[in-house]
Amino acid sequence: MCRLISIGLIGALGILGGCASLSESQCIASDWQSVGYRDGLAGTGSSQILKHQNACVKHGTIPDREAYLAGWNEGVAQYCQPQNGFNAGERGASYKSVCPEYMKDAFYAAYQEGRRLHLAEAEINSLSRSVSQKEHRLKQIRSQISTTEARLVDDSTQAIERRELLDETKDLAQEQGQLTAEIQDLKVDIALKRERLERLRHTLAYAAFE
Repeated sequence: MCRLISIGLIGALGILGGCASLSESQCIASDWQSVGYRDGLAGTGSSQILKHQNACVKHGTIPDREAYLAGWNEGVAQYCQPQNGFNAGERGASYKSVCPEYMKDAFYAAYQEGRRLHLAEAEINSLSRSVSQKEHRLKQIRSQISTTEARLVDDSTQAIERRELLDETKDLAQEQGQLTAEIQDLKVDIALKRERLERLRHTLAYAAFE
């Protein structure tokens, strides 16, 4: 059974676990089993103890390796639950190969499913950015067309310049039409992908792992 640690204590240990540099008072006062638990719970490798050791040795103290690893093993067992793997994959976190053999496969499978959601969301976000960029360019084109049209009807515009303006307006109108069609296609694609994403999100239920 895993050792229970209060939320307040875990919060206090936040400055210790995963921190590369500890103060003298932290090194001296540290409950190394709790530090190890905190590191394991964060999915940090047990080699983190070496960073704590490097930070503390200059203060004349060294971590209690046995206590640290006992806490780390408890913490990593909590971290390696499939739901945590799924959440890590969904938020795009890198895969941390810290889980013991008997938990590794389930954790990684859940991570991969969460990763599917992350990649689907990333694709939608990329398409949405493309739409925004094209809409911005479309706004510029409309402004340019308005300017060239005003110059076309200006009595001071010379004939040769008017021909150039007509060609420019034609090119802008062509680009405008192309962008409008591309934007429409992208919005349809985004809508379809969002629908698929929601179906995927609904399918990937990990309540059984809780």
